[in-house]
Amino acid sequence: MRTALPSAAARLCIAAAASANIETSNWQGASCGDGEGENSKPMVTAEQTRDSALRSAIKYRPDIDGLRAVAVTSVVAYHCGLGWFRGGFVGVDIFFVISGYLIGSLVYKEIRGRSFKIAKFYGRRAKRILPALFGVLMFSYIAAMFLLSPLEMKDFARAALATITSSSNILYWLKSGYFAANSDQNPLLMTWSLGVEEQFYVIFPLLMLLLRRLPQRVLFRIISGLALLSLVLSILGTPIKPDATFYLLPTRAWELAAGILLAMLEANRSHTSSRLPAVAMHVVSLVGLALMGVAIFTFNTSTPFPGYAALLPVVGAVLIIAARQGIVNRLLAWQPIVFVGLISYSWYLWHWPLLSFARICSDSGISTVVAITLALVSFACAVLSWRFIEQPFRKSTTPTPLLLKRYAVVAVAMMVPAVLFGITHGLPQRNRSVQQMEIVGEPLRHDVCVAPYGASHPILAPPCVPLAQGRAVAVIGDSHAAALADGFRPIAAQQGYRLLELTKGSCPALQGVSASSIHHPTHDRECAEFNREVIAYLLREPSINAVVIAGVWSGYLHDGKERFTLVAGDEDASGASAARSGPLLEQGLNAEIDQLEQMGKVVYLFQDNNSFSFDPMRHMRTHLIAPRRFTARLVAASTLRWPDGVAPPSGYPEDAEGRRLVAVVSKAHPEVHLVDPQDALCSALGCRFALGNQSLFVDTHHLSSLGAQTALSELRLP
Repeated sequence: MRTALPSAAARLCIAAAASANIETSNWQGASCGDGEGENSKPMVTAEQTRDSALRSAIKYRPDIDGLRAVAVTSVVAYHCGLGWFRGGFVGVDIFFVISGYLIGSLVYKEIRGRSFKIAKFYGRRAKRILPALFGVLMFSYIAAMFLLSPLEMKDFARAALATITSSSNILYWLKSGYFAANSDQNPLLMTWSLGVEEQFYVIFPLLMLLLRRLPQRVLFRIISGLALLSLVLSILGTPIKPDATFYLLPTRAWELAAGILLAMLEANRSHTSSRLPAVAMHVVSLVGLALMGVAIFTFNTSTPFPGYAALLPVVGAVLIIAARQGIVNRLLAWQPIVFVGLISYSWYLWHWPLLSFARICSDSGISTVVAITLALVSFACAVLSWRFIEQPFRKSTTPTPLLLKRYAVVAVAMMVPAVLFGITHGLPQRNRSVQQMEIVGEPLRHDVCVAPYGASHPILAPPCVPLAQGRAVAVIGDSHAAALADGFRPIAAQQGYRLLELTKGSCPALQGVSASSIHHPTHDRECAEFNREVIAYLLREPSINAVVIAGVWSGYLHDGKERFTLVAGDEDASGASAARSGPLLEQGLNAEIDQLEQMGKVVYLFQDNNSFSFDPMRHMRTHLIAPRRFTARLVAASTLRWPDGVAPPSGYPEDAEGRRLVAVVSKAHPEVHLVDPQDALCSALGCRFALGNQSLFVDTHHLSSLGAQTALSELRLP
């Protein structure tokens, strides 16, 4: 849409309105009399005449709101589990480009026009970001009070504080370890992208102010160089540190910078020379749409991201913004699409907590129909939020200093509930039965003896390796071994043994064979080195009489696109496959036991415990929390189907194959003691997942402390 600007005064009015509505540049709905800056003063026109870029007022572009609609719809559809949108998470990358283009353009032009003020900039950001965010946060506080357990409330409190301080992305990076809560059960996970943006906009204006006296061409080269450095870090970091690369600013900054560079290019050209021929604009817009489409419809959770893959949605968004009057831009300017774009921020905020709280309340997730229904409900919430929260606050004429003070006071007030939840350990007074149940799972969540991803050495400090003298038993293997160790400690102590735990997440106790994962590209090498060091430690510790080997054996036989698979020796992990993992498991386990028997150790080989298609801990929480139980009946009909604490195991064919392979290895070593936890947990009726109000599992397949004690109650050490 092109609009004639009849006078310099009108141009100034529009520029001021665009400043007040920085995210949408929607000057039509803005007040020109905000009195917040020099843009409303006629004397600015003298400065504008010195710079051709500033002679062109910022015009509202409905196609950019349409592009926002594409981005938010992709994200929501992905979170609803719609198969076609399996790469819909790239909508966040499109948002980054849009944000960089609009905000970068305004900051750049204001700095060149000598009208930029830090306080005014952050005032605009506060009016744009905080009201809707605080509204969603208040809803989430209330929902958390009714629906979350004490342990879940503690996690939520940390997330709320990180949200308010714009550090969510850092928190989720730090929590990305093996026992991190499932991402779909984190009601504030969507705020990680806000953290990236706000951290970027702390640095970017200061950088531009620092470099403002440089020639524009030099400034452009510097920003380009920094963007290229960020892209290189993203490409290099994705296969090495995927979690840090995904969440942290240094490897995401190039996406926002891509929009800024486009804005700088346009600002340094005359209004006419920056226009592409009509045919070229159509082609460019179609290419941009195709690039984004490839990412949205073909990427999935197995795609290494961001890295090279993020170039598709980022470049696609840049091309569409640059095309201006291309055929795709004209389609995006269609009013219904534009409206979705206008409420995109509120929809992005609202959809995820609704989906997340619903999934928290269910045993095993929600159906696609329920997810879509909740997405539509969140759309209605977004419309109301946009109309009655976003718009009134963005039109505020409060002087900037007072505005910032008020938002600071409100932000501190919003922290109070989170601090209260934290210092009271999740307000356990709400339900003491749930608190007692969660105590049995807490040690595993915070087991300091489980070597994390990135580590290749066993943790040899107390309490993992007690310093006391006397006989010892060592538990080795992956997280299932760690879960057994927690319940095994009191049993071993009763029999006169100190227990040593030498475990690493997703690293089975094998020799000559290692576990690989596309999500942790260096894991196979770390795991192989870890197992070599464990064997070396056992060899030099004669006080260790017995060794317990346990693992989630079937977990390495699944399709490697989503899980872990096995590779031999120093083999390239790219050759891993579920078909080869079975023989390799047998080979590596035989080699491990051979070495232990040569040392004279008594070996206890554990079959894996059963697993479930639902989360027993979530089931028990829902069973014990009345509002959660009511919500569960609305969103998941299958919830609470097993009131007696007995349910059929998951029944995956890989489970049976894993058990068969372990039995074969045991027969090849007659001196090995084969122990089956399912003997104590399962019967012809099914497998027990709870005793009274106590859960025997902390998730779908890890035993709780009580579960481990139950499974090991009949075990006798030599």
